[in-house]
Amino acid sequence: DLKTKDALNLNFYSPVLNIFLSRTRIVVVLNNKIYVHGFNSPPKNIAQYETFDNPLGIAALSPGAYQDQASNLQILAFPARVMGQIQIVDISSSGQERNLVSIIKAHKSKIRCLALNKAGTMLASASETGTIIRIHSTQTCSLLYEFRRGLDRAIIYSMEFSQNGTKLAVLSDKQTLHVFNITNNQQQVNKHHLLKNLPGILRPNYFNSTWSFCSVHLKDEEIDSDLDDRGVLGWSSESSIIILWKMKGKWEKYVIVEKDEVNSGGETFKKFELVREGWRSFGDLNE
Repeated sequence: DLKTKDALNLNFYSPVLNIFLSRTRIVVVLNNKIYVHGFNSPPKNIAQYETFDNPLGIAALSPGAYQDQASNLQILAFPARVMGQIQIVDISSSGQERNLVSIIKAHKSKIRCLALNKAGTMLASASETGTIIRIHSTQTCSLLYEFRRGLDRAIIYSMEFSQNGTKLAVLSDKQTLHVFNITNNQQQVNKHHLLKNLPGILRPNYFNSTWSFCSVHLKDEEIDSDLDDRGVLGWSSESSIIILWKMKGKWEKYVIVEKDEVNSGGETFKKFELVREGWRSFGDLNE
């Protein structure tokens, strides 16, 4: 910045669709390839991987060297060469020693959104169908959780794990924000269908689904609803979610609020809601 000139320069023969940076790696996403470079001058090409057609530049990278984790995993996840499959690679400095290259058969249709927790141990994925979200272990590739966002097809714009990896926030083009619990928290319990225990082999699969423990429909009377705006999620705390809207030019903050409810039997139980606590236009930041 101070010298007003390029510090590093990388050139490719096709459009760059996405970029991920860590302290040691530069990851460049093209339509059918992923390039991994070392963060030095000049950047050294460490590895490259072929992918399924990926015009949206979908991929995810964990930060590596996270807090007090004993392992120094830096996981890169991206669509594999077969539709619906995800390839995960450890690109940390010792990644070649670990040789952690795995394939997860996550969905039947094309991958639409990916997210890794900070420690790089869990991978959340959604397909173009957008009704089911699956979380896999990056070390064993086993399915850990399966959540249902809804019944109708949807485009998942953004997913993000909370800082300690106990919750997953999901934002879609249905203008809904869902939060799923990924722990055995006895209060923030994910919801299930009332007919889950209905006997019979003809019971629809969605009766067995696990739904978010809290959600909200994002209504904004001030903004033209026809705007094709894809919000991006982030967590400012374990109970606060920030959404950045590029086209709307603003950010919003939603907070998970705990409330006491009384059921028909007179028993008190905990209910959680997402409440919009505040918002601000990007333009306001300059005033």
